[in-house]
Amino acid sequence: MAKFLKVSFPENCIGCELCVAETQRQMQKVGLDGALIRVFKDRKDNSDVIVFSIELDPRVNSIDIEKIIEICPTKVFTVEDKEDENGLTG
Repeated sequence: MAKFLKVSFPENCIGCELCVAETQRQMQKVGLDGALIRVFKDRKDNSDVIVFSIELDPRVNSIDIEKIIEICPTKVFTVEDKEDENGLTG
C-alpha cells in the first residue's frame, strides 16, 4: 500500500511551520519557494481567534513523511494507507 501524509487534526495547528521547514530541509531548499506544505493564518468568524489551515502538495509524499509527523509538536499529521484505483497496492 502506498502511504500518504494527511492533515488529520488541523485544529491543533499552532502555525509554527516546523513541517514546512522539514520539507524544505529534505529538498535542500532555502526559503518558501516551491514549498510542499503551506500554512495559512486566518481569523475565525471575524473574531480575535486565530486559526491555521494547511495545504499539502501531493509531491510531499515523495519525501520522508515520517519525519514531518515527528517534527510537528501538536501532532496535526497522520499517515494514511491507500490502494490505487484498481484495488492494487502500490
